[in-house]
Order: sequence, then C-alpha cells, then structure tokens
Amino acid sequence: MQVSLAAARGPEVRLSTNKEYITILFGIWLIGGVFVDGFAHNHGVVETFFTPWHAILYSGFMASAIWMGWLLYRSKTQSGSTWREAVPVGYGLGLAGVFIFLLGGLGDMIWHTVFGIEQNVSALLSPTHLVLLIGALLILSSPFRAGWHHASLQKPTWSAFTPIFLSLVATTGAVSFFLMYAWAFRYNLPASSSVDWYAVQFGDGGLIAENNQLRGLSYILIDTVVYMFPVFLLMKRWQLPIGTMGLLFALITVMMNVLDGFQNYPSIFIALGAGLIGDILYRVLRVREGRVSGERILAAVVPIALWSFYYAWMAISDGIGWETELWAGSIVEAALLSMGLQLLAAQKTPAKG
Repeated sequence: MQVSLAAARGPEVRLSTNKEYITILFGIWLIGGVFVDGFAHNHGVVETFFTPWHAILYSGFMASAIWMGWLLYRSKTQSGSTWREAVPVGYGLGLAGVFIFLLGGLGDMIWHTVFGIEQNVSALLSPTHLVLLIGALLILSSPFRAGWHHASLQKPTWSAFTPIFLSLVATTGAVSFFLMYAWAFRYNLPASSSVDWYAVQFGDGGLIAENNQLRGLSYILIDTVVYMFPVFLLMKRWQLPIGTMGLLFALITVMMNVLDGFQNYPSIFIALGAGLIGDILYRVLRVREGRVSGERILAAVVPIALWSFYYAWMAISDGIGWETELWAGSIVEAALLSMGLQLLAAQKTPAKG
C-alpha cells in the first residue's frame, strides 16, 4: 500500500484569517519603514546607520520576525511534529526571508560604516539593500502564498481576501520602491516643462531629446508591468471582490508618492480611475466566469486608460512636449505589452499523462 508524500508529512498547518491579519499588520509596519527610509535617502537627511528611519524599518522587521517565529514554535509544540512539518502553509519562504533580511541588515550596518551613506540611485543598487529586498519580499508575500494554496478559497469575500490582497500590495510596493528611478509619474518626461527645461540646460540637440524620449517610453512600459502583473496573478487564482483593481492601483501609487512628499498626488487619481475601469470591465465582460476573451480585452483597455488619463492630465496642467505619434504610440505599446503578459499568465499547466 502506497502512502502519498503529503500524508507522510502529516496534516498541513494553516493559519486562521485573524492570524493572517496580524502578519500583514507587521508587514505594513515593515514596508512603511522602507518608504520612510527611502524618503529620507532621497532628501539627504540620512547621515548614519542609526537613524529614526532605520528604527522604523528594523523594528517592523523584528515584529514580523518574532511573530513568525512564535507561529512556528506554537505550531511545533501543539502538533508535536518536526520543525519542518510545523511550518504554516505559505510561511516557509517567509521564515527563510527572516534570516536573509537579518543578514542583509548586519551587512548594511557594516557597509555604511565602511563606505558611508548612499543616496538616490546608488542606495537602490547597494548589494546589502538588495539582500534586504529579497528578505522583505519573502516575508511580505507569506499571506499571499498561504491564500494561493488554500484550495477552497476560490470566491473570497473581502474579509478573507484582505490579508492576501494587502500582502500582494506590500510586495508590489517593495518592488516599485526599488524601481523608483523608472517611475514615470516622478519625472513626467513627456511634459512640456520637462522638454523645455532639458532644452535650456543642454541645448536643442537631438541626442538629449531622444535619450529622454527613450527614458520616458521605458518608464511607461516598466510601470505597465508593475501595475498589470499583479492583476493577472490575482485573476489566475481567484474571482476578485469588487474594487480590487482600483484599490490595488491606488495603494501602489500612494506608496510611491510617499517618496516625494505627495508632490505628484494627481497620479493617485489617475491610477485609481484606470483601476476602476478594470473593475467595471471585469464584471461587464464576465472575466470572473472564466471568459478568456474578456480578460484579453481588459488587459488592453486598462493600460490604455491609465496612460490616456496620464496624458490628459498632463495636457491640462502643463502641456505635452512630445510629438503626437510618440505619446499616442506609447499608449498602444503599453497595451500590447500588457496583452503579452496576459497571454503568458493565462497559460495552463499541461496535464500529466
């Protein structure tokens, strides 16, 4: 008589929704410290490793680490199983992330002592900061992984879906943080004022103008991936509660606005509007019922709405400095990229013979 591997390892340890809420609460503390520290780096107020900004970041980490360690210990003592079997579903990589983050933090302290304090883009490329990113991603995504492996959770209500959703928001926020140098709403390179400023500073030479156009196009495409990939990931696994996309887009954009003191706050409403259009299409096109054609239309329309709103706001507030073919083409290109992502995300795993 054969025994399955899952049965041999014993029953799965699954956390209650209330415990998932506590996990994500500490995760928000951690990611909040990341963005506050990022604001400090961007504005030159960090002088040593021991700052209030680092205190928020590392206290959030410690709270997350202690909580996840306690969950493991409690599971172990109650079940009498091995440490490996006692790991709650979705939390194995999160516990590994605790150790990775700890190593990154110790390395970061040494790095700052030896090489000084980084600012701007150099802070994002610091090796120790990238190690911290890996650890944070594994910690923050734990409730998302737990929900992904919850077979009975197909049509979640917001009460059950919130920890999963906020886990994905926090994880996406951490990725966006390390891509802040490619966040289109920070630089607004297509705006007339930006184009004119570069012309005054560097002359009307075509090389500078072309480089900025390439930068702007790259930012739009990168940000399209940042916004749309989480949407496709969610749709692949769950039937989404109402308002999911609007809230997702808005929260990601709010976090990115922290870095510059909400100087570009209109971007929040632009992202919210595009996300709400996605929510409407999700229901009108019956995507939640598994209509692939509806998902493909959504994949094209949402980035079209996002960047159309972006250029419309720019035209009203500042003026568009790019040629029509360029800014209109960037919208089409973003839509095509999104549709390509959807095609990849929608692929089913082939059945084993």
